[in-house]
Amino acid sequence: MIRLLAIVLLIGTPLAAPARAQDDLALETAHLEDLTSIRQIKRLQARWGHLALAGNWQEMAAMATADARLVTRYGEITGRGGIAAWLKTVEGRGQDGIPAGRMNARLFLSPVITLAADGQSATGRWHEIAMTAEVGGEAGWLGVTHVIDYRKSGEGWQIAQIRPYEHFEGSYADGWSHDAETLERAPYHYTPDEAGELLPERHAAQPLSADRIAKGGTQLLLQSLAENTVAAYGYYLDRGLYDDIVDLFAEDATIEQGGEGSWHGKDGARAFLTRFGGPGLDTGELNDRPQLMPMVSVAADGSSALVRNVELGMTGHHGGEGQWQLTMQTFLLRRDEAGHWQIALMHRNPIMRADYAAGWNHPLPAALPLSAAGEPTGTTRLGPVDFREIGYAIPALGMEIVTPASGEAQTLAPIPDALARAEAFDGAANVSNAYGYYIDQFDWPATAALFAENGWKELSYIGTFVTREHVLRSLTQRYGMGGPNDAFQAIHQKTQPYVTVLPDDPTRAFVRTRLFQFNSSSSGPGSWISGIYENQIVKEDGIWRIHGMDLDYVWLGDYATGWTGIEEGASERFAPSPEVLAAFAADAPLRGEVFAPYPAIRPMGFHFSNPVSGRAPEVQLQWSDGYGNKTAE
Repeated sequence: MIRLLAIVLLIGTPLAAPARAQDDLALETAHLEDLTSIRQIKRLQARWGHLALAGNWQEMAAMATADARLVTRYGEITGRGGIAAWLKTVEGRGQDGIPAGRMNARLFLSPVITLAADGQSATGRWHEIAMTAEVGGEAGWLGVTHVIDYRKSGEGWQIAQIRPYEHFEGSYADGWSHDAETLERAPYHYTPDEAGELLPERHAAQPLSADRIAKGGTQLLLQSLAENTVAAYGYYLDRGLYDDIVDLFAEDATIEQGGEGSWHGKDGARAFLTRFGGPGLDTGELNDRPQLMPMVSVAADGSSALVRNVELGMTGHHGGEGQWQLTMQTFLLRRDEAGHWQIALMHRNPIMRADYAAGWNHPLPAALPLSAAGEPTGTTRLGPVDFREIGYAIPALGMEIVTPASGEAQTLAPIPDALARAEAFDGAANVSNAYGYYIDQFDWPATAALFAENGWKELSYIGTFVTREHVLRSLTQRYGMGGPNDAFQAIHQKTQPYVTVLPDDPTRAFVRTRLFQFNSSSSGPGSWISGIYENQIVKEDGIWRIHGMDLDYVWLGDYATGWTGIEEGASERFAPSPEVLAAFAADAPLRGEVFAPYPAIRPMGFHFSNPVSGRAPEVQLQWSDGYGNKTAE
């Protein structure tokens, strides 16, 4: 009997290992499928916003299921035909397309995506900021939170239901506000844990091979890194860091601007940048340029990528005139010999430019004036898309619109831990955005629950609080537990993520995001806040959580005066008294600026070096335990 048992064990042992290996492949295959689904959903919603700019109502409706529902507080619209008709009526004013002289910018920001257990359906929460105008007529604002259901079918991911919750609106002249009596607040479709779980623990029915999983994960990671490169371009442009921007461009790069011409090579890139002003920022200069709604495609061999996004320019000089700018951009990226993404081609299509005081309904020529040193040296086939004179049409997005990459195509070499590292990008963005939505409604227990056990958070003007318990205590001590006040609401949008996964640990990452906050009042025009978040993210027991949160405000402004009319030192009115500071008993001081410095210009911390050249920033942020101690990365 003992010999028989031994034989059974000997026979059974080698059979168990292949079974476990197959089980692991089924789990990894499901993770690859589900992370791909999250990316496809984000791309779908970005495309929805891009198509709205052109008024392509039928194409937008075709992105929905045949039985899709649009549920508003006023009623329900069903089917693709109904949705197309609603879009045409509400956004198109009864017209197909957006004619010359009209603007319909619909910016979808800050997604929190959760997948169903089977990976076949999903729900997303988004902020939408609408900027609309008719030349010589009206211009307006609209702020909405959407809860959108998605469904996967043989046609891919589609929109199954849209539920918009309007938060504020108003004319450009008067600014945005809301009615406290009729204000709707969007319910949360997720818990703090669900925001961080990201991928369901399921097993695919048909597991892929380890090689195919590795290559699929590498595609997703390369997509993330391509998006990083474009996000870095925007963050560098904010600060006038032209050396860093030029480092991002390939030696043979081309920049084309619609209706103007082209610039070539690194010298051409530097000449083109002169239209934004000189290097760096002078005192009182503002050059915020959020990069929004990215759509990213990577070639099958991983050698090239296309990124299309919308750039919103918010610029000017303190005490002078501020300006708005809206530009559609397409980037062709190529990987260099070291595997870094470089910009090989950039297409810029300026749509709108306007003085802050006048508004979008009294626009200027869309393109910034050329400087003497910035004249184009070549031609372009790109036509102008200035909305004053031309109805906007979405350019094709495919490899056929750009010059093919030079040289032979590379074979896609799998990157170690690619799938786990790619997951960190979406995990970091999901919990960062969930944080913004929770503080919108003053839900402090849920906000604190997003943090790791030993996580830390800076509380503006006060100090740093370490551990989840201390984070919650600091928030309730400052704001109480009364919940949201319908007379006031803060729309705390975080966008333009740049994620760096730690080299030796795919469960830890930095994420830099841009704070683009709208504050709405029931009694008058609103206000807004601009800033930069630098967060640390960890995966704890399978859940992505915030390990550290650093926020540096850049400016706080009233709508009436705009960013150029900010009173110097105005944010210091929020300074707590010494007695209040003592009562909070922070665990550590703030590590950056205490008050929004603008119009002064202060060094801005970055957690990342230049993704191409490795150039270190002036202030390099390190992984921290919250007490001011740098820890091993």
